Amino acid sequence: MALTLSATFFILSNLVVTPFYLLMLVAPRAGLTRRMMGSVWPIALPSLVHVAFVALIFVFTRPDVIGLWRALYVEYGLLSPATIEFLSRTYGTFPEFATLHGWVHVVTGDLVMARWAYLDALERNLPAWLIAIVTLLIGFIGPIGAVIYLVVRRGYRGLGQSREGRMRLM
Repeated sequence: MALTLSATFFILSNLVVTPFYLLMLVAPRAGLTRRMMGSVWPIALPSLVHVAFVALIFVFTRPDVIGLWRALYVEYGLLSPATIEFLSRTYGTFPEFATLHGWVHVVTGDLVMARWAYLDALERNLPAWLIAIVTLLIGFIGPIGAVIYLVVRRGYRGLGQSREGRMRLM
């Protein structure tokens, strides 16, 4: 069974974020995890997969990019209700690509949020078990997990920090 372009990018988009999540879950305080999550790789790798996917969409579908941009930004206006209808029609032409584009975008964004929460939790000296729970929440429910972390971190404010450090981070 041959993999389709969409199936390939679905698998790739999940595989590229998995090692970062595993490091945050299994060894949140390990030096390797700190180095990897403090680097650009958790942002760069999923972003590169996203860019490659979009580039291949352009290669295979050969859209009129100038016409699409003109319609989106000039004719319909970026924030008008007509824009939603326009995007729905455009994505409706290639529903498989539209769904996958959304998925790749979501896993990339979720990892960026998880990385931020992880680095913030380390700085605040939160317990490893809490870092793991936050990572899972953000990985599975994205922005809702990030909001939960924002609430939880208030309860842990100040652990391992000087008064000046707490004031700066509030």
